[in-house]
Amino acid sequence: MKTRSVSSGWLVLGLFASSLFAAPAKQLWTTKLPGEAKWHSLTGLGTLLVGTPDSIASYDPESGQQLWLRNEFKKSSAFNAREIPGTPILICHAADGFAGLTKTTFYAVDYLTGKNVWETPQIQGQYLGTVAVAEKNLAILVVNGNGADGKDPGTWLYAHDLVDGKQKWSLNLAKIGAIKLHIADNSGKFIPTTDLSGYHDPLVEGDVIYFPYLGCHAVDVNTGALKWAAEMIQGGSEFKKSHAPLRIKGDRIFGSAGGSIYSLDKATGAVVWKSDRISSYAGLLKARDNALVSQLEFVGDTVFARYGGSFSTGQAVVLREPIGVVALNAADGKDLYHFDKAKEGITNLVVLPEAKTVVFADGANVFGIDSSGAAPVEAFKMPIEFKRKMGAGGVAKIGLGALGGVSGLVKATMSANKALLDPPVAVNLVGNRVVVQGKQHLLNFDPATKSSNWSLFYAAPSEAFANIAMFAVTAAAAVVGNAQAAASGSYLSSGYNSGVNTIHSNLDRYNKYTEKAAARAGGSKASEAYTYILTTVEKDIGVVGVNLASGETDRQVLLKEKEPNYRVDEPMNRVFHFKGKDSIIAYQF
Repeated sequence: MKTRSVSSGWLVLGLFASSLFAAPAKQLWTTKLPGEAKWHSLTGLGTLLVGTPDSIASYDPESGQQLWLRNEFKKSSAFNAREIPGTPILICHAADGFAGLTKTTFYAVDYLTGKNVWETPQIQGQYLGTVAVAEKNLAILVVNGNGADGKDPGTWLYAHDLVDGKQKWSLNLAKIGAIKLHIADNSGKFIPTTDLSGYHDPLVEGDVIYFPYLGCHAVDVNTGALKWAAEMIQGGSEFKKSHAPLRIKGDRIFGSAGGSIYSLDKATGAVVWKSDRISSYAGLLKARDNALVSQLEFVGDTVFARYGGSFSTGQAVVLREPIGVVALNAADGKDLYHFDKAKEGITNLVVLPEAKTVVFADGANVFGIDSSGAAPVEAFKMPIEFKRKMGAGGVAKIGLGALGGVSGLVKATMSANKALLDPPVAVNLVGNRVVVQGKQHLLNFDPATKSSNWSLFYAAPSEAFANIAMFAVTAAAAVVGNAQAAASGSYLSSGYNSGVNTIHSNLDRYNKYTEKAAARAGGSKASEAYTYILTTVEKDIGVVGVNLASGETDRQVLLKEKEPNYRVDEPMNRVFHFKGKDSIIAYQF
């Protein structure tokens, strides 16, 4: 992924004045890399991790100094170099051999020093993913292998203590091949590798962890005992994160599979109810798994579900239909509401708790569904229209239809350039306002007044960037769609604090960074009102900063590279440009 920010931008007539006075970024430092940057990420303490084909390296974001280099971690990705939230521990692995002969060694690395905290003996099998359960001081390693005796093939879970690395338990979760894997990030074209990056993270509550890889498996996190398994035929497995994250409400677990929503008894895994196939709303001749239910949100005793939308295969982004929203009674699954008129795409759902309203957008409107009564009803429907029109050059390229909002833009671009199609993909809450994001536009909406202060469209510098932007915003939508589920997850529990304190007492270096962490948290609060976008800057390619409170573009940095690879550290207002194949240039706004 090129950047965590929702990317791509344009110059609009109303933006010329503010763009002329946009504050240029100051170059902080530049440093050489040991190889081409294949992936990059920022740790919880702000250090910069960079993965090359042959190593993982860490850099001080303020000075550019290389903090450490580990060259045994080859062909890694951000997915398989997993940070344990709230700790300075990074779980990495090194593998020898191939296919069924692979032997894997796991390392817990102190990402502040690059030194090993612990490492495991070799495990025979293919690494698939790491699950962090910090409140129990555990890292659960997921491996396709043959087990300790080499005679029990399956998808295995190995739970290791975070402090000393000792194995606590193991479990054969499923038969080999039962869990559908997806193309790994940075996978080679000729010898592709697969992993669990197509799934949302497991959900932890108390002493039980719920794995979503094959419906739902409930495992005792202390002993590794399988409490129950509710296996579901999921469908749509060609897409990443196309099924809703598991959600817990009271004594039930909710999920989606095969075009349906289901409710399970949390204690036994028994199916309490399973909805009719959502695809039945689109016609009886549709395929059984036609509808992909990718998000569940609760408002009181009502469960809202978003189905369809833009999904990633790991190599392309596809709009999967049908698209719409349904609402069911959480107790019995009874239909309460259905919206199936979405045009040209649909975003994630955002819940406004005080108003008991669910907000989402399609390619033409922003919708609000009021769930305060006996049945949900439409509270508002606001057309998406750009307040600031495009410059003459942009109009000439895309067509006059762009002046009519997203719907007009889509119609115009269908005849001009299909790569520029721009249905909204994500909705975020910024303070008490909603920001609707497409790969090329932003819209600020006030649910209280049911009005928009500003809305902007930014032209991507090329078709390639338009597609990159869709990848970024689709990833953002997946995260946003899981945000409320994560809020009830493991790393916010009181037990988490206890476990992390134990880890910190053994890793004093972490405590030395608490002041920096506090400054970073403060910086995050101060800079929440900005998003950074790739666009044309002074007739060249660069990044601009948009103030989400005012809609003004008042920051910019020129990258001057045809296909820039960059990352934005939004809390600290920095841009890291991975220039060429062997260097980083850091800028500060």
